[in-house]
Amino acid sequence: MPGFLLIAVLLLAGGFCGWIYYRREFEVRARGVLLAARLLAVAGVVALLWNPVLPTGPRGAGQERFVILDASASMAAAAATPGATIWDEAVRRAGTLADAGARILVLGEGVHAVDPAALDTLRPAGTRSVLAEAVTVAAEAGAHEVILLSDRRVRDPIATASIARRLGVGLAADTLPGAAPNLGIGRLLLPATAERGETLRGRVEVAGTASAASPATDSATVTISLDGRPAQALRLPVPAGGGTSAAAFTLGGDLAAGVHRVTARIEGTDAFADDDERAAIVEVDPEETGVLLVSFAPDWEPRFLLPVLTQVTGLPVRGYLRTGPDRFQGMDPDAAGATGTAAATIDGAAMGRLLARAEMVVAMGLDGAAAEFVEAATARTPRMLLFPVDGAGAALGGVAAGAATAGEWYMDEAPPSPIAGEVARFAAAGLPPLGGVLPLLDQGGGEALHLRLGGAGEPRAALVLRTVGGRRTGVVLARGFWRWAFRDGVPREHYRALWAAVGGWMMADEPLAAGPGVRPAAPILPRGAAASWLGRGYEGEEVHIAVSDTAGAMVFDAAVTIPPGGRFTTGVLPPGRYEHTVVTTAPDTTASAFEVESWTDEMLRLPVPAAELTVPVPAGSAALQRSRPLRTWPAVYLVILVALCAEWIGRRRAGLR
Repeated sequence: MPGFLLIAVLLLAGGFCGWIYYRREFEVRARGVLLAARLLAVAGVVALLWNPVLPTGPRGAGQERFVILDASASMAAAAATPGATIWDEAVRRAGTLADAGARILVLGEGVHAVDPAALDTLRPAGTRSVLAEAVTVAAEAGAHEVILLSDRRVRDPIATASIARRLGVGLAADTLPGAAPNLGIGRLLLPATAERGETLRGRVEVAGTASAASPATDSATVTISLDGRPAQALRLPVPAGGGTSAAAFTLGGDLAAGVHRVTARIEGTDAFADDDERAAIVEVDPEETGVLLVSFAPDWEPRFLLPVLTQVTGLPVRGYLRTGPDRFQGMDPDAAGATGTAAATIDGAAMGRLLARAEMVVAMGLDGAAAEFVEAATARTPRMLLFPVDGAGAALGGVAAGAATAGEWYMDEAPPSPIAGEVARFAAAGLPPLGGVLPLLDQGGGEALHLRLGGAGEPRAALVLRTVGGRRTGVVLARGFWRWAFRDGVPREHYRALWAAVGGWMMADEPLAAGPGVRPAAPILPRGAAASWLGRGYEGEEVHIAVSDTAGAMVFDAAVTIPPGGRFTTGVLPPGRYEHTVVTTAPDTTASAFEVESWTDEMLRLPVPAAELTVPVPAGSAALQRSRPLRTWPAVYLVILVALCAEWIGRRRAGLR
C-alpha cells in the first residue's frame, strides 16, 4: 500500500477516534490517556498494513545462511553423468552446506524446513518452481544469504531477485549438473466431443532439446494410441533452441459411441519420463448435451428451430424425433443445418439420460404422457422451452392452459416482457397466422407475445416466459411458427429474431456449464492441483462423494455441501486413475471414472541463467543490513494488545462502556 495512502488512513482514523472521545463520549479526566492508547493501537495496525522492512543489525554468518532445495519434479531428471540424477547431487550439496551451519528449506508444493538428517527420505514431486515465496520465508526467518539448489527451471526469476533485493538478502544459484537430453509432449489437441462417423483431427506438439534414444538422428517417433491400442506413428523433427515441433493426425470415423482415451507418447528413453506421454478424452455421441431438442409429435418446427438455437446459444445442439413408442431418431445435422448428432436411433432409456444431462431442453408436441416422461428426467434442468399440445403438456412448465382453439391467429402488440424490444415490430410485419392456441387460464404473468383471432377480439398469450425456483421456462401456447421461417425475407428474419431473443433470455445472467449432476470438472485433471468438481443443479444441497483408486483403496470419502455456482474443490490427488460415486437425494446415485495426469511441463522449460538469480551482497556495505518485515516482529503485536487492554481497562474504570 502506498505510503501517502497509509498516512491518509492514519489521519482519518486518528481524527475519528478524537471525534468519538471529544464529541460523542462523556467527559472523563483520563480521556486523553484513553485516546492515546487507542491511537497507539490504530497506528500499530496501520504499520502492519504498511509492513516496512526494518534492519535488525549488522550481517553475521552461521545460522543466517539458508539453503532452498528445489523439490520440483524436474529435479528427478537424469543428469548428464551416467547413473546420477540432478536431485542426488542437490541433496549431497545441501548436506554439505548444512554441516557448515546452513539451514535447509525445501520447496515442493509448499515451503517447509527440514532436518538435514531427513534429506535422504525426500523425493522431488512438486509441479511448480516458484522461488519468491521461499526467499521471503528465509528472509523473515533471519537469513542474510540464500543459496538456491535448483535446476533453475523456475517460473518467477524476476520476482525472486526483486524480493531478495527488497529484503536485503544475498542470493546465489549453485550450479548443479545439467540434465541429459530430453524430449516431451508439449500439447495434445483433440476435440472433447465428436459425432459418430466423424473423422477425429488432432495435433501433437513436441518440446525439448534432443533425443537420448536416437542421438544420431534429428527426428523423434510419437505413437498415437486409441484406448490403449497403437493407432499410428508420427515422425517429428527434434526442436532446436527450446522451441517446439508439431504434427497433425487423424483417427478413423468408425469410433463407437462412448468415451475414448487417446494418448501421444514419445518412444525411447530420455532424461525425464513424466513428460513423455499425454492423454486426452474424446466422447463420441456424448450424453452431455448443451441444448437437446426432442419432438414427440414431429412437424416442420424442429427443421427450422434447431439451426437457430445452434447460432444463438453457442452450445452443442442435438435433435431427436420420436418415431415409435420407444424409438427416437436423431436428426441429420446436414438436413437440419445445425451441429448435432449423426442420424442414429436410441431408445427411451437413452433419451432419459440425455434429457437429464442437458443444459437446456426444448420439448415439442407435449401431451400428458410425453410431459410425464420429460418431467421425470428434467427435475434439475435449468432451462426449458416447451411446445405443449394440451393443458397437461403446459402444466410441465407451471402454466395452466385450456384446450386448443383453432382458427387463424395474428400477431398483436407485444406486452411488456424481457423480449419486448425484439418482438415489438411483429404486429406490423404481416406475418403468417398461427393456429392451435391454448388459452392461458392462470394469472402468473410472463406473457411475451399476444395474438388475436382473425386480427380482432380479445388478445391471447402465445408465449409465456417465467423464472421459478432458479429455472427459466418458456411455454409456447401457439403452433405454426415454422410458417414464418418457411417464407423468405421479413417473416424468416422475424422467426430468427423471436427465437434468438428467447434463447438469449434463457442464457442470460448465468454462466454456461455442463448439465445437472455432480462430477469432476474434466475427465483428466492436472497434476498437483486440488481436484475440481461441478455440482450443477445441486447448489445448497449436501452430497456424499467417495473416490477410490484402481486398487479399490478409498482416497476421499466425505459429505460436501455444494456452494452457489456449483463449483468446488477437494484435496490434491496423486497421479493415477480413479473411480468416484456420488450419492445425492435418494435414489440418485451416479458413478464414473476420471484420472489425474502424471504429465508436467517442468522439464520442458529452459533453465534460467544463473545471473538472473544472483543478488550479490558486497562485504562491508553499511547499507546492506540484516532485515526483516515488520509483520515478523512479535513486539508490534504485543504493543497493539497492550494498548487495547489498557484502553479497555481505563474505560471501565472511568465508567465508559
